[in-house]
Order: sequence, then C-alpha cells, then structure tokens
Amino acid sequence: MPINKILLGDMTWVECREAIAEGRIAVIPAGIQEQHGPHLPLDTDIFIADEIVKRTAALVSDQVVVVAPINHGHSPHHMDFPGTLTIEPKHMLDYCLDITLSLAYHGFKKILIVNGHGSNAPILDLVARQTIIKSEGKCACASMFYMESPEYDRTARELFPELVDKWGHGDAIETSLYLGLRPELVQLEKAKDAPVTDIMMLGNAKLPLRLWWSSFSPEGIYGFVEGSSEEKGKQLVAAAVEGLANVFRQFHAKTIPPRVDHH
Repeated sequence: MPINKILLGDMTWVECREAIAEGRIAVIPAGIQEQHGPHLPLDTDIFIADEIVKRTAALVSDQVVVVAPINHGHSPHHMDFPGTLTIEPKHMLDYCLDITLSLAYHGFKKILIVNGHGSNAPILDLVARQTIIKSEGKCACASMFYMESPEYDRTARELFPELVDKWGHGDAIETSLYLGLRPELVQLEKAKDAPVTDIMMLGNAKLPLRLWWSSFSPEGIYGFVEGSSEEKGKQLVAAAVEGLANVFRQFHAKTIPPRVDHH
C-alpha cells in the first residue's frame, strides 16, 4: 500500500524506505533568515519557499517526499541589519551536500532543491552538480527557485507590470506573497518605497553587483511596495504552486541516462 505521507519527518524509517521504492523525488526547500525591510519577518525567504513546496507536494503526493528545509543561507551583504544570519559558502556547500548525499545513499534517485533566496543560488547549483558527480550519476539532483515557471512569471507580469525586470527586495512581490500566506505578520504601514535607481543591484541583473545592502537601501527595501495586497499574493502563490507541480511531474517522469565511462 502506498505511503500516505509527504513529509519525511512524519515518516518512520520503514515508511521512508517504501517511499523510496515508490520512486518518489526528494524535495528540499531552502532559504534564509534575512532582513526584508521593517515590514516583513526575517523568515520571509524560507517561509514562502517551504509553504509553496508543501502546498505543491499535496497536489502530487505520490511523487514527492518533502525533506526538512535548509533554514539558513548565504547573505553577508545584509549583515548590517540585525537578525540576518549568514553561512560561509564552503560551510553551506558541505552541509547541503551532506544532506543530498545522505538521501542518495538511502536510495533516492532524484533530488530537487527549491530555493527562495537569491544568494543561495550559486552554492546550491554546486551542491546539485556535486551530488550527481559524487553519486557517480546514480542520483540526479537539481536546484531552482520556486518562482521559475511560466505560470508564475506570467502571473507576476500581469499583476505587477510596473515591476517587470525590476524585481527588488522586500518589494510588492515579496510583500504580497507573504500577505497571501500569513497576513497577520506583515506590518505594511511601516513599509516605504525605495525606487530602483541602479539595475546592477537587482537579483536579475545582467551584470550583478552585490554591494553592502545598507550602502543603497536605508531600511532594507529595494523597490516599490505600493500595490501590495493579500489577493495578489494569493494569485502569486497559486501560480507558483501550479508551475512547481508541473516541474515535479516532469522531473518525476524523466528518465535519467546512465553514465558511460569511455576509458
């Protein structure tokens, strides 16, 4: 009988073994405790990523196992704002790789890290690559942002056309997402717009420049907060879940070709 659980932590070791035998993907939410202005909680990145992963997993519960989240990440440039916790790249790489290789050792053939924090990306990409190499190709591993889907991108552009290609930090996008999930913790009255004046500071910049955040953002926000709403957040969450569910299905169905050593 299939295991009717999606959270790894809720399973016994016997149930975990059975879930692995079912061919499920191991999904790991990742984020950070980091400042997001005076109006959003420090857990913004990891809370949103974890919640979206769990909601998505519920739609494809026979295809995934959700692993406990990677709560801490890399963000030294935000350390001028109290509450931000940062992990050195090498430490984070080793720690996350220990997690993925443990999953691979137990028999998971596919692992997906779903990230919610920009500066984690290069580290988690290396984790995914090294997982494949160190497992000798027996485990396929990838890393992506929860918003990397046509469904989410289309919805975000429709709801916030003025922010297209100017996605900031603690802005209307992130504020709406949090409002759509846990509005009681958002102190919207404390938020002030911080118009984008230099596109090199943006997460999607072609030539990114990661200066100390306090050098250009007085209160931690970068971008417009005006236009945030709970309803827009719910639409963004729904789009992210829809898009991520399609990713889960495609990755689950994908055949991983075997390694061929030509020596």
